[in-house]
Parts: sequence; C-alpha cells; structure tokens
Amino acid sequence: METKFAVWGYEKQKRNKSIMIIYGSKAVYISSKQSTTSICPSCGTQGSLKLFVFRRHAHIFWIPMFPIGKKGMSQCQHCKNVLHTKEMPVSVRKEYDVLKNKAKGPIWQFTGLGMLIVMIIWAFISTRNF
Repeated sequence: METKFAVWGYEKQKRNKSIMIIYGSKAVYISSKQSTTSICPSCGTQGSLKLFVFRRHAHIFWIPMFPIGKKGMSQCQHCKNVLHTKEMPVSVRKEYDVLKNKAKGPIWQFTGLGMLIVMIIWAFISTRNF
C-alpha cells in the first residue's frame, strides 16, 4: 500500500504568512492467514492463497489521527497472483471476511486524536480563572 499526500496552503490576509498542512492516509499491516481450503483462480493450486488485512488511517503531518477502514488482498504463494477483495471468489471472500472481523488494529492509530483531546483539555484548564 502506498501513502497519498496532499498539501493545502492558506493565506492569512493580515500578516501575509502561509500555513502549509500536509495530510493524507496510509495503510498498515494488521494480520494475515494462510488459507488451506481455497483454490487459486489463476493456477488452480489448493491451499496456496495467503490472505492479508490492512487498516487505513488518516494522518496530519504523518501523525495518525483516526482509522478510516480495513482493506485486504490475497496472494497465491505458487503463481504470485494478487487478488483484491472485489476480485476474490466467494469462498476466498468468506475466509477474508472472517479474518477481517477478527483482526484488531493497533492503538497507536489514535495518537493524533489523543493529542488533540489533551490540547483541548489543557486549553480549557489554562483559560479558567481561579
């Protein structure tokens, strides 16, 4: 999976300074499983498909903010053919769905969201008058 980047420029009218925000999304590996029952649609080898699950997250300045969703693929270990979820046969898709539902993503994908909450709480506490 590849990372996509976008740059957004915002001009302040009073000071003529630019702010550049780099944001995008990235997929990280979560889980994989060797299928023993499914047959590769390309070469016909049984038990050669390996299923992979990836979890995408949005990021700002490469700090992960929150998960977007899960994606997956399968690869035949014999002929190296790669099938994305829409291309998988029904039997392989069922195995993939079970693996996808069991796979839990890493907690670090909420790092940016946690930092944002801490900053909001800090700003609220620092502006209160005692």
